[in-house]
Amino acid sequence: MKQAARTALLACMAALGSCTKAPPSPSTPILWAWERPEDLRFAPNTEVAVHAAFIEIIGDRFGARGRRHPLLSAHPPSTAVIHIQIDHREPLAWSPELRARVSGAALSYALAAKTPRVQIDFEVRQSERQILLDVLGDVRRGLPKGVVLSMTAIASWCVTEDWLKDAPVDEIVPMLFRMGESGKTIEKSLAKGRDFSNPRCRTALAISTDSPILRAPPGRRVYLFNPRSWTLAEFDKMRRQMEGWR
Repeated sequence: MKQAARTALLACMAALGSCTKAPPSPSTPILWAWERPEDLRFAPNTEVAVHAAFIEIIGDRFGARGRRHPLLSAHPPSTAVIHIQIDHREPLAWSPELRARVSGAALSYALAAKTPRVQIDFEVRQSERQILLDVLGDVRRGLPKGVVLSMTAIASWCVTEDWLKDAPVDEIVPMLFRMGESGKTIEKSLAKGRDFSNPRCRTALAISTDSPILRAPPGRRVYLFNPRSWTLAEFDKMRRQMEGWR
């Protein structure tokens, strides 16, 4: 056991009599490489989550395409992100046939990426929650054993709602940016040292370069979003922000 870990364990035992787990590890950043040209070789020791596919559901049909832009990084991506959205300009006609086709497309892109983690990025309205759960369940059943399934989540889902208990995923990533009306309340709660009420939302989170968070719970995986192509300067700015949470 390393000296730092031994010291922390002894201090915990002295204060509580016993310890059930070690202190959380420092937050681990993962760069989202969104749908645009990206050169991330300036961060050779940082994981990359690559936007691997885009799927749009339109009425009773859908369109799908893979990544169109180059990605340069020091290592292969650790996460394949499958972005799904619903075009609300037409009434949605979700059916078993459409479900099978959408889920099949998502799974196909996920398998082609050959990454140890797959992330479904799919924001849905209240009436569309079951659609998200349907797709997650289908993808989960099709992934090889050992592949981690992750999902992004609107931050308020992790605070006021409990339907995420049915999500068949290994990781839920609350997005702490562009949070809408509930954003200020969530930010104030985190600034006071509180955490998400849903325990399934306490292993990861996401922040953006254009939405600073003064404080977030430490010891979890952090996905970093940038509305523009990444630069070393913006990456360093985000790392300094994360250091301020400790």
